Amino acid sequence: MSKAIFELLSQLNSEIESKLNDVKVPGAVKAYIFGGCAVHILTNARGSNDLDVEIEATTQLDIGSVVIELNDVYFNDPIEGDMQLILDDTFQIGITPVVSPDYKERAIPLCDGKQVLQVYLVNPVDIAISKLSRCAVNDVKDIVEIYKNKRFTLEEFSQACKEALEYTATPDSLRKNIDHVIMTLSSI
Repeated sequence: MSKAIFELLSQLNSEIESKLNDVKVPGAVKAYIFGGCAVHILTNARGSNDLDVEIEATTQLDIGSVVIELNDVYFNDPIEGDMQLILDDTFQIGITPVVSPDYKERAIPLCDGKQVLQVYLVNPVDIAISKLSRCAVNDVKDIVEIYKNKRFTLEEFSQACKEALEYTATPDSLRKNIDHVIMTLSSI
């Protein structure tokens, strides 16, 4: 699946470069990987059929006005069989109500810095925190998998949870989800 993720991101870079043919500045556009694809890159534990990325352009570019059409990428998942990966063009960071305002500063660069599109993997603890608002069974499984792969400690997660309670609009429901996940992680 990782190969499919990077193939789709390569297509995205090519599309951006062709649409913004007068802008060839490395890093003019940044993509931050969230969701199941981020979990896969961190753990190799699960697949996803959509790539959730937050796309940000330098202030001189209006990336929102660029129409991007990408081909689906087909791959074979060892568990699910033949699958396809698409870019989720509806993903927006605002839809994920629990994301640290500092997530970009902690993101991990995944490319050499020479392309217009710079790709970053959101920090593991920030991925875990982003899954707390919904906190469905699969979200908890993702958090557990990231934790079991030693991508963050319980102390780091607890500290990030405390910070999340300060910037969320729904601290009461988030507190319940945090308590549930910390209890789950503590039992591992």
